[in-house]
Formats: sequence, C-alpha cells, structure tokens
Amino acid sequence: AYIEEGDGQVRLGAMTRQRTIEFSPVVARRLPLLGEATKWVGHLPIRTRGTIGGSIAHADPSAEYPAVLTALGGAVVARGPKGERVVQAKDLFVTYLTTSLEPDEVLAEVRLPAMDPAAGFALEEFARRRGDFAIVAIAAMVVRDGARCAQARLATAGAGPVPVRLSAAEEILERDGLTDAAIAAAARRAAELVSPDSDLHASADYRRHLTEVLTRRALTRAIRGARV
Repeated sequence: AYIEEGDGQVRLGAMTRQRTIEFSPVVARRLPLLGEATKWVGHLPIRTRGTIGGSIAHADPSAEYPAVLTALGGAVVARGPKGERVVQAKDLFVTYLTTSLEPDEVLAEVRLPAMDPAAGFALEEFARRRGDFAIVAIAAMVVRDGARCAQARLATAGAGPVPVRLSAAEEILERDGLTDAAIAAAARRAAELVSPDSDLHASADYRRHLTEVLTRRALTRAIRGARV
C-alpha cells in the first residue's frame, strides 16, 4: 500500500485503504476530488478495511472510485504471468461488476493525473441512506480561465452498467463558458448521454432526472470553488 506523487500523476497501490486516502496530505493537495469521493464511501468500518483497488476491480457502477477514475482519465496497472500492462479507465469497465482484466491478472496500482491546483471540484450523490451505494452520483472538475472554462471533467456513477464520461456535456462548458445557461445546457445534455436501467431502487427515467439535477449541482459547486 502506498501513495506516491511524481511525473504529474499520483500512484496508489491497490491495497491502499480508503481511510488512508481520506487523510492523505498528497491526496488532499493533488487529488482533492478523490478525497471528497472517499467521504461518500460506505461507513467508517468499511473505509477502514476497504481498498481503492478492491473498489475499482469490483466494478460496481454505483461506486464512487470508478466515477473519479473515469472523470479524471486515470488508469490501472494490471499484473499477471505475462507481466504488467496499463489499462485506461475507458477500457477497464465492461458492464456490471465486470472489467477487462484477464482471469490471471490482478489490479496492482491505480494512476490518476494530478489535478490543477486551481481546479474546482465536487461529487454530488443521491442515495436512500448515507453510506448506501449511489442511485446516481456525479463527479465534476472545472478549471477556469476568467469567465471561460479551460477544462471540464464529468462522469457518472449509478447511471448505467459502467461509469460514463460525459464528454459532450464537458464540451458545452468549454465552448460556451460558465454561465448559468451553459451549466443548464450541460446538465440537460448529461441526462441525454446516459442509458440507465430500472431496478427496485429507481426507474430509468428517475435516474436520468437525477443525472441532470446532480450535474447542475456538481458544476455549480465546482465552478464556485475554482480559482481564476
């Protein structure tokens, strides 16, 4: 278990416990979105025993860590008898509880690009009870350039069989700026980009509605926290 910073990224050993991440000064300084997401993970006993590698390899689409990995464009290191390979987040998650790891591979390391120190960030989540898996959650990061959006990152949890990077919604902000109208348009587009299923917790329509509402909330808070 380790948390190491270098070459513009943060590397976390797969066995790094969530409680360690929650109080890591490196995470607080370089990956504050991951730190915020950790506070939403289960309850204290779970975070004391749970690991970042376990959460990501489990590939529950309602979990927070896969959403952060997807939003920030991270990757994992897979290790097996044939050696190591790097798997990008967009190629890792296949469907519910299924990754592209081979049967003889284990997830050995998580790699996330260090966030811009001026970036604003937020994770907005709706669950039936605090500590439950998200019905829907949105991870957001925004880098400002005055009134312009220099960079936006958005990803979902709970809005489909895998976490979804909301690239088309990001493009609206990067093109139109950070006005209320642009935020609303990005949130509407986010709801169009997801393909949730209905289950005993929520209908597909309700999950799409939550995607729009939580995207708007996450962006508003991320923009407010971003330094110019």
